[in-house]
Amino acid sequence: MKLQSTLAALVCSALAAGDSFAQTVALESQAPSPPALPAAADSARVVLLPLSRGLLADVVAGGAGAGGWGITVQGGYAWSALRGYYGVGHRLALLADVETALAVRWRPALGLSAKWVDTARLRISGDVLLGWLFQSGSLPRRGPSGELRIRAAVLLGRVAPYLVLATKHTIIPDRTVLQKADSTQITWTARHEWTPWGTLGVGIALTPRLGLDVGVDYGWVDAPQSVAIPGFHLGLYFGGASGLRCGASCGS
Repeated sequence: MKLQSTLAALVCSALAAGDSFAQTVALESQAPSPPALPAAADSARVVLLPLSRGLLADVVAGGAGAGGWGITVQGGYAWSALRGYYGVGHRLALLADVETALAVRWRPALGLSAKWVDTARLRISGDVLLGWLFQSGSLPRRGPSGELRIRAAVLLGRVAPYLVLATKHTIIPDRTVLQKADSTQITWTARHEWTPWGTLGVGIALTPRLGLDVGVDYGWVDAPQSVAIPGFHLGLYFGGASGLRCGASCGS
């Protein structure tokens, strides 16, 4: 009898210990999991601006992001232009320009645009273009042409004042024919034509894909041998943009 009592007591103790362990496990499974540790803040952020703001920056300041595209038609005195671009990288875009002065002087060109400074309020880019000059009239000219251009814009919502500074260079070959009694002598020479350029204007976004461009132009063709005539233009642009990527200073 004593042995049976001892065994019964041991069984009861084991059952009580099992119930206590099960209750402990159940309570631990119901306890809330500890909060996740916050991820480390990135050193750079991506700010997606409204489409109209991104397109406006791409048109007036250049350097469109990947997939961004736009076309601008400008008309004025004495210069008019048709310009297009397509972004092929984060800071690089392809350019296509056709400029004309009073439909007498034409210069089609292709080039690249690269962003140098790209924040929420400021964009600065540099462009390089190569093309060909055609000029008719009393002073016909033609030859290979190149242009280096810096563009800067302050981004103020749907309005962006901008500045363009450029230097254009053209190599103009000249042919001189000397007719003699018994022969003809042809002589080729080349001269350099320099055209410094400046534009001060403002871009205005009307809709997410449409806007205006108004500015004054100062192009000094064949400087310093000629006289510069200031002009103006009114432009209409349309296209699309992928937004603006910037560093930790964005949003300030």
